[in-house]
Amino acid sequence: MTARRKWAIIPALVALATVAVLLSAYTGATTGPDTVTAERGPWGYSAASSPQGNAPVQPIAFPHPVHTQTLGMNCTYCHYSANKAVDVGMPAVGTCMGCHVIIGPNRPAIDGRPAFVSQPLTKLTEYWNKKQPVPWVRIHHVPDYVNFPHVRHVSAGVSCQTCHGDVQKMNRVSQYSSLNMGWCVNCHVGNVNPAWKARYDCSVCHY
Repeated sequence: MTARRKWAIIPALVALATVAVLLSAYTGATTGPDTVTAERGPWGYSAASSPQGNAPVQPIAFPHPVHTQTLGMNCTYCHYSANKAVDVGMPAVGTCMGCHVIIGPNRPAIDGRPAFVSQPLTKLTEYWNKKQPVPWVRIHHVPDYVNFPHVRHVSAGVSCQTCHGDVQKMNRVSQYSSLNMGWCVNCHVGNVNPAWKARYDCSVCHY
């Protein structure tokens, strides 16, 4: 084999490796939203998204249905930077205590229910008194080489539930979507309902 032919093999191998990586990232583009992807290892160390169905135990059991359905609170009341920031993050303890300084852990008897002490609110108050943040366990995570600006998506009219599922009905929040590349591209090319469309060249997400 001549030296010239040897050098010609290198671009072919690079192209083959690139296609393999893209196919592995795109896997799951056609799976349904309820499909649970088997975890292939500790996602934090494999440069992959967090696994679909991920539902870690949180330090405080936060009842989304009570706040959103019973009390009618909007997502952005607590996640107030969702339409302003690239990364939403979690509400500060001060945001929670804006209400729970008044609505404390000692709950009175009401509507035929006996008085009781709320353990989640007791924990929240302890974090507040110690001036410590609640050590929430992150559920949704994309690789460091992927940029997902919340503000762009919310400003475009994409609802929280499109990506996060019906969080307002979840007693324990879990990851609704796969968050893999195929799932993102499906939305950008309009292969979803409603048919969102956006640019999907590499530099849109990888910059």
